[in-house]
Amino acid sequence: MVVHRTCSFCAGEIEPGTGQLFVKRDGSLYAFCSSSCRKQQMGLGRVGHRLRWTQAHELKRLAEQRRQPTAAAPPTPKAGAGKAKATPAEPEKPPTAKKAPKPKPAEGAPAPADDAGATPKKARPKKAAPPPAST
Repeated sequence: MVVHRTCSFCAGEIEPGTGQLFVKRDGSLYAFCSSSCRKQQMGLGRVGHRLRWTQAHELKRLAEQRRQPTAAAPPTPKAGAGKAKATPAEPEKPPTAKKAPKPKPAEGAPAPADDAGATPKKARPKKAAPPPAST
């Protein structure tokens, strides 16, 4: 009996009598249609559906398109949607308070620290100029 396999990497069909079969120690089987697919998955650790040249990429892209509803289709009306129902009024939300601007410090006063617990930085003394070199 002839067994038709699909490539574990690119999802392409493998002709009977061709390809490579890789068996892991845990007993899992990987079938590859070419050495390129084997090297991509086993050696480089790539995933087939992420590469555009593989059939697996095309299959995944088509599956995602089927799952997403089309934007052109209008929403279907629900049963009884034409009847107006009295809904209780929602309570109004209180207005949000805006942050007040920080007051500007008076001239000559030290600037306030940004953090509540932080201390203001101390001014470093200027370095004295080196004495002139004597010759």
